[in-house]
Amino acid sequence: MASGGTGNAGAQFANLVSTFSERLKPLGANVGKQLTHWQQYAKERMGSTQDVTELPAEYRELEEKVDKIRLLHENLLKIARNYTLPHYDYQPALKDTVFDFASTVQDRATSLAATGAKAAGVQTTLASGPPGKREEIAPSLTHAFARAAYQSVEALGTQEPLGAALKKFSAVEEKVGNARLKMDAEANAKFVQPFTTTLNQTIGHAMKARRNVQSIRLTYDACRAKLKSAKPEHVEAARIEMEAAEDEFVAAVDDAMGKMKVVVESPEPLKNLADLVAAQLAYFKVSFRDSELVQIPISDGDRDEPMSSRAFQEAYEVLAEISPEIDELQVTNEALLRHPTS
Repeated sequence: MASGGTGNAGAQFANLVSTFSERLKPLGANVGKQLTHWQQYAKERMGSTQDVTELPAEYRELEEKVDKIRLLHENLLKIARNYTLPHYDYQPALKDTVFDFASTVQDRATSLAATGAKAAGVQTTLASGPPGKREEIAPSLTHAFARAAYQSVEALGTQEPLGAALKKFSAVEEKVGNARLKMDAEANAKFVQPFTTTLNQTIGHAMKARRNVQSIRLTYDACRAKLKSAKPEHVEAARIEMEAAEDEFVAAVDDAMGKMKVVVESPEPLKNLADLVAAQLAYFKVSFRDSELVQIPISDGDRDEPMSSRAFQEAYEVLAEISPEIDELQVTNEALLRHPTS
């Protein structure tokens, strides 16, 4: 009985060792592959080998184009992300900022999209509300001006010219501020978000595929070098290994080229740019229109002059000129992508 139990235990142990060894084989093969990969990388870095597989010319051209498009997205997003920041066009007083952070953390977490919807459909509250209730930090420079002017109107009244002018100034600044918030929301939804998605996903997938090509290329070149130096009895095994690596390399190159073409041929960047210009154009159009409605008497009393309207007009006219040109280029680009020239 004891002998039988010992035999069973020995068989179980042998089976356990065999199973463990089988599980280690893939790990050992992977470690060996990684070692070969890094040995080839070290040789190339030190210049001890000149036999490096050259990637196709079309592949290299796609790499260059993708790098330029990636840099374009990174550079524009560094700036456009300001559309997602609260009151990015002015610096609130430090005491207001600290008080606001301490008392309205939840409110400050409200999304920009909600803020834009509020600007588009609901009038922004300036200094109204129950006495003693502290308003949140104004979301823009013009809202801050509107609030300060309105508070002064309450103190001065509108019987004097200064009070009347401040009331008009407050009204137009609020409207311009609301238009600014709407522009921010549209810029975020139609430019920042899709540009970020393109950078992280479409371009990101292409970059990952390129890194995979470089990794597999190192393994392939290491296998080719191994075949060249193999002893006669090992040539057949080395050839099989090299051919398998070659097939993997070709497949990786094809995959990377396909993903890079998706980046290069995408109409989205130009479409997103057109949407950004449209959002800015709408903002300056509203700002110019509203600022023209406010006539404030100047010192000589002989004539009235629209406040800030000239600056808004100039910005609007420049954007109005370029907007249809960008739209036309977008149409041309999409036509070229559908029917590329040979």
